[in-house]
Amino acid sequence: MNKNKLMLGGLMAIPIVFWVFVILNNSVNVPWYDDFDPFPDFLRQWINSASFADHLRLLFQPNNEHRMVIGKLVTLFYYGITGQLNFTFLHIAGACFTLGTLWLFWTSFKDSNLKWWYFLPVPFLLFQLQYHLVFLWAICSLQHQPVIFFVSLSMLLLARNRFGWALLAAVCATYSMSNGIFVWVSGAVILILRSNYKWLGIWCITGAAAIGFYFFGLTTQGNESSIAYFKQYPHLSFLGFFAFLGGLFDFFPEKTIVTRSVLPVIMGLAVMVWVGTWLLTLVLSWFKKTFNTAQKLPDFVDAFSVVEKGRKSFQEFLLGILVFLLMNALVIGLLRPRFGFFVMIVSNYKMYPALFLIIAYLSFISSTVKINLQQRGFQLAIALSLLIWCFSIYSYLPVIQERKKYLSINGYNQEFNGYGLGHVPFSAAAKYVDILMKEMVSMNIYKFPVETDHLVTEIKKLQTPVPANFDISAKMLDGKILIQDSTAKLSSNTGQYAFVKNKDQLYLFKLEPNKYAGKNIFRQYFNGSNVEVPLTSLLPGSYDLGVVKVSEGGVTGGILRTITIP
Repeated sequence: MNKNKLMLGGLMAIPIVFWVFVILNNSVNVPWYDDFDPFPDFLRQWINSASFADHLRLLFQPNNEHRMVIGKLVTLFYYGITGQLNFTFLHIAGACFTLGTLWLFWTSFKDSNLKWWYFLPVPFLLFQLQYHLVFLWAICSLQHQPVIFFVSLSMLLLARNRFGWALLAAVCATYSMSNGIFVWVSGAVILILRSNYKWLGIWCITGAAAIGFYFFGLTTQGNESSIAYFKQYPHLSFLGFFAFLGGLFDFFPEKTIVTRSVLPVIMGLAVMVWVGTWLLTLVLSWFKKTFNTAQKLPDFVDAFSVVEKGRKSFQEFLLGILVFLLMNALVIGLLRPRFGFFVMIVSNYKMYPALFLIIAYLSFISSTVKINLQQRGFQLAIALSLLIWCFSIYSYLPVIQERKKYLSINGYNQEFNGYGLGHVPFSAAAKYVDILMKEMVSMNIYKFPVETDHLVTEIKKLQTPVPANFDISAKMLDGKILIQDSTAKLSSNTGQYAFVKNKDQLYLFKLEPNKYAGKNIFRQYFNGSNVEVPLTSLLPGSYDLGVVKVSEGGVTGGILRTITIP
């Protein structure tokens, strides 16, 4: 028996260890796009502010539509210890919140007295790679992962009748990111089903105060346009709700949005059949208990109702998180389709469908006392979780590895060319970022990565044409230079880069692998790579345009032609 436990425990550890390895191996210590405001700019202002009032204002100052107090406190914690700003640490810190979420689920699961191996599908669903833009992008890492942790913590504490601590955790969730306000809806639902109206009143008053302060001074962020879009295309919101919940079935991230979204919509709808049944069971049971009705309830209510104290507490925990997830799906389905339907299954949101499947599975096996149904539910869940986990490695690990290369060379561009990490070259936003990051470097708070130093040194040495075995073409297209390599093969250990250089400047551009457009739905990429170099990203002057290939054997390449930027 102990041997079996050890083996199953080892199986549970596999997705966790692999997930941590992916983070450590692919994290790049650079900010990207929305990272500048809540991290380097926040830290700069914090250092230059002396008063407690200014520090408090900076902590609660919104970033876009979010007040990410928790993320800023994590940044200050690392700065206080090291005097540095490190984005890899921020990625790791965010990951710790997700590890904490797993611990909360396991802690509550033990209350259910279910066989412990029934927990096996949970880590495979939670620690897959589809939400890489959460755990490898600092702002998302310290928004989504903390809010999910604190919502889960609040629901666990509430289910265990530790009301004061549940309130505190709910406040922390609220000030992790904007969707943390839904924790108050989750807690209210639990307290209503308990008919605990005293605690419900305190919960609602505290929630109203927290939410009121949260939105004080915030703008609507253009949500009026989202409402108008919904009125014009309501079907997209309906489909978006189910696509969001079924997002883990987005197995083909490089395909068209129609191809990608069909399976998530179908599976989101299918899983909601059980979730709806479970919710109806809870509501009808509460209705009968509250109003003492003699009306006979449907048979499924008796079949799926639980009375054992530990299992009931576990289901309250699950219910609270489910309400939080459904609120997210409703709001995303309502407000986000105007940005494109792809947003319903974007990587940033993929933690939520993972939790949705976990809740659906755990609610099912904890709602039935029939061993055969529990076993079948477990068998289905473990099969699906392994399928999703394996597909996430097959489909998303190459995306993660290519993004690491992209961020690495654009870290160089940001340091030496004043752009590269998410803003249009030479725009006002790019100038703001350039000034900000140069100040961070001059203050010895931040250091750009050095991984590209060898590549840069080798490129600067190149004076000869590209080797004869390079099948490379370069042509002008509408203010851009299109560079194509017809032979490159996708690999984590190789890379193809275009460069534009003269004695004063060196610009780097990563060639992206060609996406496969054939009939094989499981194939993501095709041989070859390409990149478009906008002429507007280059300062006026005469340059050598070239290409290099990086492999375990070193850096090879040469010059394609000379170009002049007027």
